[in-house]
Amino acid sequence: MLRINILWTVLLIFLATGCGQPADPPTVTTATPNIVATDITITTSSNVDERVQRVENGLIPISENGQIDWDENSSIAERMEYYNVQGLSIAVINNNQIEWSKGYGVLEASKNQPVTSETLFNACSVAKPVAAAGVLTLVERGLLDLDEDVNEKLVSWQVPENAFTAQEKVTLRRLLSHTSGLNDGFQSGGWESCYATEGEAPDVTVEQMLVADPRTGLSAATHVITIPGEAYRYNNLAYSIVQLLVENVIKEPFAAFMQSAVLDPLKMSSSTFEQPLPLELRDRATTEHGASGEPTAGKRRHYPLLAAGGLWTTPSDLARFAIELMSAYNGESSTILSQDMAMEMLSPQVDILGHALEKAYGLGMALGDDGGEMRIQHMGGCPWGSNSWLIAYPETGQGAVVMTNSVSGSTIRAEIVLGIAIEYGWPLVAGVGSSAD
Repeated sequence: MLRINILWTVLLIFLATGCGQPADPPTVTTATPNIVATDITITTSSNVDERVQRVENGLIPISENGQIDWDENSSIAERMEYYNVQGLSIAVINNNQIEWSKGYGVLEASKNQPVTSETLFNACSVAKPVAAAGVLTLVERGLLDLDEDVNEKLVSWQVPENAFTAQEKVTLRRLLSHTSGLNDGFQSGGWESCYATEGEAPDVTVEQMLVADPRTGLSAATHVITIPGEAYRYNNLAYSIVQLLVENVIKEPFAAFMQSAVLDPLKMSSSTFEQPLPLELRDRATTEHGASGEPTAGKRRHYPLLAAGGLWTTPSDLARFAIELMSAYNGESSTILSQDMAMEMLSPQVDILGHALEKAYGLGMALGDDGGEMRIQHMGGCPWGSNSWLIAYPETGQGAVVMTNSVSGSTIRAEIVLGIAIEYGWPLVAGVGSSAD
């Protein structure tokens, strides 16, 4: 059986949601998804078919207590049924191109519309690296400065001054790297009041959330609680301050800015930060689902936190973003960022302690090291119904994106990535060998 030279316990890290809120544990019930594999896109040789089949049928199950059963292989369909995941989609990057993409399951439980490679999912916190790349284009244009006090340009809200800001200021670099020293009011309770559902836009603003306006239901206003720059502290509302900064400086809605700065140049035609979703994309967007496989009330949730988690997209579009970022890092493209800026984005800004796979955080991207090969990644999880994960290796041109429309999709996300890593010999699973029990 396969023996892998990694600490399998690190896979438990993937169960943490990227939005900073714990997803409910998977619950096996009678709500069984209609699992259909659809719409495969092959861009290389015919042996890719065989690789797809091996990934689909070679998942290694991870139990609820974190044990991996190396002696058992399961299929994607079987694991979707086990976790009550109604739909998911995968894109695999090899040799700096999308080698294949494929959808499984359905957009909504008890309905027959299949997930395809063109189905939109909630990226959750995987929106952060995309938003960061867009903001860095403004740095390159000289409109923003990574190390300037953001209060110099913020107009509609400002970071409250206190004893901590008297020592160090909140800067764009610190907001993007989660080292701003701010509390995250989005995690303080009451955030359930801040969203809109299908076909609606949120009726609360980022500014109202930052001050914990009673209409938001948040219990704590955003303020600095530690010295900025001293430590990593994951923060959703920090990215919303970035969103405000962009809008205050260029006087344009953040969604429109991201469309012109990133999505259009990279031909991410199935992606949007707009709320509600544009009509031409809405019919292709999945419904989000709870842990037991039930559709989220109102189909999907939209919060005003666009930069932090407001991107709806496909795995293929996120793969296009990852490929461009890797190409820029290697000096092979400058469609949105120069090589210098891409290297800055993917340079460690702060160490992440206690996380087995994420050793540091750059400007919008988590960073790791597998046997000397740099790994970039970001995970996203929304506790009302979505999970996603982007992972890539700039030095080998490999990677993958997995997105699910279920809150219970965090573990299958890890199982699929592990299966892809084994099949493609990623540095993550360096030392794969075989032995018999």
